[in-house]
Amino acid sequence: MGESKRLLRLKANLIKELPFFPNNRATLNELESLGLNNVLLHYLHWKTRIVPSRPRKVQIAPEVTSDRRWSKLKSGINGLLERVRKGEDIYPYHSQRAHKNGYTPAQRIRGGDVDSWEDKDQLLNTKGFYHFHLNMNVQSSGLSERTDDVLFAFVSRDTFHAIGIFDHSVFDPAASGGRMTAERERMWKLHEKHTTMGMAPGTVYMSNPIMTSGHPSYLVQMCNYYARVIRDIDPKLDDRTFVNSLYEQGGLPAPSKYSFEWRFASLDLGLFDKKTNVFFSLHKGHV
Repeated sequence: MGESKRLLRLKANLIKELPFFPNNRATLNELESLGLNNVLLHYLHWKTRIVPSRPRKVQIAPEVTSDRRWSKLKSGINGLLERVRKGEDIYPYHSQRAHKNGYTPAQRIRGGDVDSWEDKDQLLNTKGFYHFHLNMNVQSSGLSERTDDVLFAFVSRDTFHAIGIFDHSVFDPAASGGRMTAERERMWKLHEKHTTMGMAPGTVYMSNPIMTSGHPSYLVQMCNYYARVIRDIDPKLDDRTFVNSLYEQGGLPAPSKYSFEWRFASLDLGLFDKKTNVFFSLHKGHV
């Protein structure tokens, strides 16, 4: 049995939103040929790079306020953190790549046309660090003015933990022989400090494991889980008994008519009833 119209519409909507490059028919055709699991992976991998708007508790590591650049940058940092506390949109302060480089065909990477990290945030995937530009002036492009210095942070659904200030040399890869820039080396040390905090000395740990494709292993597992949930529930969405139970669980009266479609709210999986304008959240993402 083929995929339902709902699943086909879900895949089409995710592909339409996903910024892919090159933005041409060949890339579109490749994405359209993928199964649900892979479309979910590429879409949600891109979505992990954008922090959703919701109020968060702000924590500031001492390395931020003790940095020699703090006095110059504190106005922008405090402006960003105030938006975080209020749950306002911080979309403009992400990197340009997070907005535009959502997916590129794997064949381009294998062929050497682009770097393997061109459609991925290496430090987010391997270290869990988000980074933000610090100029609060949002341009007509929808992005804030770019700044050489950026703020690194760990972000969860509830907390925004500012970890350190770095210039863009932090993104430079290690030179031959493994020598890193001073900023990159400092970032590694800060990551180790926060990752191992509370561990007994000598504890063996694994931080942010990734797949050979460069995707975080937790994200692959989450996409597979979402795909199972979608395939399990989708056939039931035309069953009146199931629909009534769905509304009952939500404490709402069952409607006389209904028409469901699959939707994502950032990383959260849900069902939207177009007839009643009701969104059912089925599973919450980690951010």
